[in-house]
Amino acid sequence: MKKTSIFLLAILFAGLLQAQDNSDLNLSINHIALSVKDVDRSASFYKTVLLLPEITNRTKMEGIRWVTLADGRELHLISILKEPVTINKAVHLALTTDYFDAVLKRLADLKIPFSDWQGKPNTFTNRADGVKQLFFQDPDGYWIEVNSVNDNRVSVEQIKNEIWQLEENYWKYVKEKDYQSYATLWDDNFLGYPSNNTVGDKAHITNWMTEMYRQPGAFNYTLTRKVENVFGDIAIVFYDVSHHFTNDKNEIVKKGSFKIIHTWKKTAKGWLIIGGMGANK
Repeated sequence: MKKTSIFLLAILFAGLLQAQDNSDLNLSINHIALSVKDVDRSASFYKTVLLLPEITNRTKMEGIRWVTLADGRELHLISILKEPVTINKAVHLALTTDYFDAVLKRLADLKIPFSDWQGKPNTFTNRADGVKQLFFQDPDGYWIEVNSVNDNRVSVEQIKNEIWQLEENYWKYVKEKDYQSYATLWDDNFLGYPSNNTVGDKAHITNWMTEMYRQPGAFNYTLTRKVENVFGDIAIVFYDVSHHFTNDKNEIVKKGSFKIIHTWKKTAKGWLIIGGMGANK
């Protein structure tokens, strides 16, 4: 179950963060901790049932064991606190997997009871969004939710086309000298290495446009799409740009071509350019 990962967790620090914009705080999940009665029994359960690898307990404290989830997230099992814990189904660890049927079979083979949200045994919920969902409990009674991958999720090809549309918008803004719209495509922490060999940040992204438009005439361009590569919320785009200026007689007075690389990141504001490089072709 290599692709298993957390996608829904109990809301922590709700009162503290209610008025905050999480994108400003740049918060991400580090780990989930569960209070358990028998740490060895619980560790064995998560390693055996969900095939979660155990990792080093860096606290070095007895009564604590760690297992790892995908994307570097961790589950910490702690038996050193003896206070009773009240558990209901609303408090649960939720996982998603590309191998939902394999999870079903594994639970059946290990004779671990599971149910849908309403509690009907040996069945699962078909949610309105197409996701399959089941629930079962660990040795301490904690509820574990497992969901199938959403079949309606955006495909890699859709992401590539979305990014390419943004690249086309980029050059449309350049042609129209729309500096304001052009600036919306860039992350505040952008760094780039353009063809003028001067590393620049977002404050200087329009310098090349100002310099270029000192050339009289009408600017025209042609884009040649090469390839895009998507890594989750990161996308890298490679393409060529051929451009030229024409005078009032429609004669070409200057021309050139570039090789462009842009790195985009999906943010709360949408896809933004975080890095790039340009070179004369």
